[in-house]
Parts: sequence; structure tokens; C-alpha cells
Amino acid sequence: MKFYQNLLKAFAFTIFAISISCTKEAPELVDEQELITTVRLAIKGPNNSLQVVEWKMDNSNTNSIQLTPETEYEVTISIWDESDPLDIENITDEVKLEADEHQFFYEFSGVNVVLKTATTDVLDSQNNPLYVVSSWNTGAKGQGTVQVFLIHDPTTKTSTNRAGFGGATDVQVSFDIRIE
Repeated sequence: MKFYQNLLKAFAFTIFAISISCTKEAPELVDEQELITTVRLAIKGPNNSLQVVEWKMDNSNTNSIQLTPETEYEVTISIWDESDPLDIENITDEVKLEADEHQFFYEFSGVNVVLKTATTDVLDSQNNPLYVVSSWNTGAKGQGTVQVFLIHDPTTKTSTNRAGFGGATDVQVSFDIRIE
């Protein structure tokens, strides 16, 4: 009888040990990507003139950006989730808080615009600009486009083209630019 009791204790101990070693790991939390329905550029020019252009997910038409040659502009980008009119969310705030995991990138084509960070821009922990607030210095007259990207988890923040940044594209929109 003692033999069976010892065997039962050994069996119970084995089951207990197996159950401890097979516990499930806590699930990894996934930070879901926000829905971006609107990208807005506020372009402040000389004498504090203000031009606002936006892209909306439900409307393929975007405003055209009108700039003057040889002029400096301060451009502030904001991104929004306006899918629920009763709960509009400014996603830009979250991007600023997660500056290490994000990068705005502007790719100009057909126009001469030099991009710099503005003094009021947000910096990540490595002092890289996020380009939420940027300075655009225009050159000669011309027409072209600017593609605006929000990049998630870029592998570098110093590239001169989208492919060089790596990471995933959270949003990509295009605006026509006229410098005249």
C-alpha cells in the first residue's frame, strides 16, 4: 500500500512540476496603429500670413500649396482621426510623445525647396528632429509636389529618401506645390 501511496505522490508531484513549467507567457501588447483620416499643413509665411492645406481620406482632392520664390515658411503638420465626428482625435500629440519611434519626412519633386528643422520642433531622445514644425526655404519659380510621410520605427533618421529610412509608412500623402 505504501508503494502505491508513494507512486501517487510521485505522480502528483510530476503533474505539478509539468504544469508549472508549461505556464503560458503573458501576451505581448501590440500598439495598434491609429486611423489617420486627415493630414493638415499650416504654412506660415511672411507677415504671419497663414495657408492651411489638408488631405482627407474620404476625398481624393487636396489643396494646392502656393508659395513665393526666395521665401522662408514655417510649416506645422498635424494628423487626425476624424472618423467619428463626436470623437475627433489629434494623433500628432501621440506621435510627439513617441518621437523615438516616428519620423516625418518630406520629399519634394519638381520644385526647389530646402527643408530644415524649426527651432520649435520636437526632438527625439537622440536630438533628431521629428519635423512636426519645419522650415521650408523656396528657390526659383516652379511647379511640383511634396510627398509627406509619417514613418513608424525608422532604422535611421538621417536619410535623404523614403527608402533609406526603413520602418513602416503610417501615412503617405501628396500635395501639389506652385512657387510663383
